[in-house]
Amino acid sequence: MIVAAGRVLTPFEEFTPGYVVVEEGRVAEVGRGIPPRPDQHYPDGVLIPGFVDLQVNGARGVDFLHCDASSLPRAQRYLASTGTTAFLATLVTSPPEQAEAACRVLQRAAPEAGAEVAGLHVEGPVLNPARRGAHDPRWVRAAVDPEVRDLYRGMSGFLRLVTLAPELPGAHDLVRWLLERGVVVSAGHSDATFEQAQDAFQAGVRMVTHLFNAMRPMHHREPGLAGAALQEGAWVCGIVADGVHVHPAFFRLAYRVLGAGRLALVTDAISAAGCGSGRFTLGSQEVEVGRDGAPRLADGTLAGSVLRMDQAVANAVRWGVPLLDAVRMATATPARAAGLLDRGVLRPGSRADLCVLVGHTPALVLAGGRRVWPGP
Repeated sequence: MIVAAGRVLTPFEEFTPGYVVVEEGRVAEVGRGIPPRPDQHYPDGVLIPGFVDLQVNGARGVDFLHCDASSLPRAQRYLASTGTTAFLATLVTSPPEQAEAACRVLQRAAPEAGAEVAGLHVEGPVLNPARRGAHDPRWVRAAVDPEVRDLYRGMSGFLRLVTLAPELPGAHDLVRWLLERGVVVSAGHSDATFEQAQDAFQAGVRMVTHLFNAMRPMHHREPGLAGAALQEGAWVCGIVADGVHVHPAFFRLAYRVLGAGRLALVTDAISAAGCGSGRFTLGSQEVEVGRDGAPRLADGTLAGSVLRMDQAVANAVRWGVPLLDAVRMATATPARAAGLLDRGVLRPGSRADLCVLVGHTPALVLAGGRRVWPGP
């Protein structure tokens, strides 16, 4: 298959116009110009890698903690319609047996259903109670609790990312234990001081979960985790670009300091995504989506989002980020952070995960060379 468009963003190079050749589910060629007879041609479109979302709790009425084989494809199809071709299914703090059951269902997800479940992101249960956000306090655990390692051990091979509060007693030992098993560790739901956060990065933490949210606020005398995250280093920061979680001015600040190589767009979408207003669930918590479009607990606490990744990219551009960098923040940067090295980039040999945007809206999405949006 040959797909051609007015612009191709790899996202490290731009071809105007350009094309991609797909063979057996892989990118065979990326080039400049328009071949004589492309199978798909979008003169006004922008051809990019499929989006990679590292934080998705659910979508289209499906909460990943409660999903089954019949409901999961509905969420996968919805995510494909937003341009996402791979995502980490995110499980919030919950009873271990519930998380383990959800893991078994998610491991069996059919890739042809839409966006592919590329692994698990477990958010918790080692969270700072003072910064737990919408997580159910009944299931928050200490880093030294044997139940925590038992939970992670049961997800071995599918667990890619863990969010924890690195300042808690025993957290650094847990970080090292996870790293030995190939799991990426992210700091989040944390009350860490600047010094504690720096120590965490030294210990091997390589990401920050939803920068500026569920962490100690930045202060000129105590910058906290957010301030430490903005220092020079190798870690990547996830950020929710919906205009509710983070003000556009702080988003621009993060982009100017970190650049597209260290800032990853995430949606933190919950089951309400794609459903409009109403009442939904985030794990064991009931949330309501009101007039501002943000899911909240009854006390007003933000509880994930209903953000689409194509909207996140459009917002980043609207707030001053060049499209090439906005695309990189939704593709190559998150893919690299999660170790998904054959995704998020258009080059020979990479997975043929493609998206054509026409006016920031996906017109064609391929996952592994298969058309997943619009549906066949």
